[in-house]
Amino acid sequence: MAYNLGGMGGAIVSWGSSMLFWSIVALIIVAIFVGFLYVKKQFSYKFPVLEVVGVGQGKVMIEKSKCGWFKKKSMFFGLIETGGEQEMRVKAGNRKVQQVSSMDYQEMNGKRCLIVKRKDDDPNVLVPLSSFEISNEKLLAAIAPADYRDAAIDILDEKRKETLTWWDENKSTLLLAGVIIFALISLIIIFNFAKGESAAWRDAMTKVNQLPASSAAP
Repeated sequence: MAYNLGGMGGAIVSWGSSMLFWSIVALIIVAIFVGFLYVKKQFSYKFPVLEVVGVGQGKVMIEKSKCGWFKKKSMFFGLIETGGEQEMRVKAGNRKVQQVSSMDYQEMNGKRCLIVKRKDDDPNVLVPLSSFEISNEKLLAAIAPADYRDAAIDILDEKRKETLTWWDENKSTLLLAGVIIFALISLIIIFNFAKGESAAWRDAMTKVNQLPASSAAP
């Protein structure tokens, strides 16, 4: 047993003095550190952002991403902030939003967000849109409230019922009743006709069977 423990202790000592072992340990520590910095940066993108991209003829395309505040100076692929002023950056492309203030925030699902406009000839230039002007708001004014629409529909229905004649009000019921009566009469006629034909056929066969064999022969 002592010999085995000594062998295990020697193996541990040899591993502890091996450069490969410490290189692996160093790589694991660096990977954990870099992963921590990466996750920390992802959590810094706190605000939803809608990016408005002009596609011509007054139409736009909307791209959704996230944005957050970061210091201007950083190192190690932007994972470590070293100083400088705070600036708003969009996660998609790590682009800066120019001249952002607290007055530029909008709301999306009860949370603060930004709506930014991309410059048509330079996708790296983004500016916040703090206010909007609706050009076709007259369409909303042309649509009456739901209560008014319901009342208007009821009034139109009453007026339409007043102008209807007795035939207009009951023609569908009468037509349905006529179709049912016609179908019943047709079934009765067909049944009686089939019954009569069957009786005539039976009478004819009975007479044929009652004929003498001599008269039936040629």
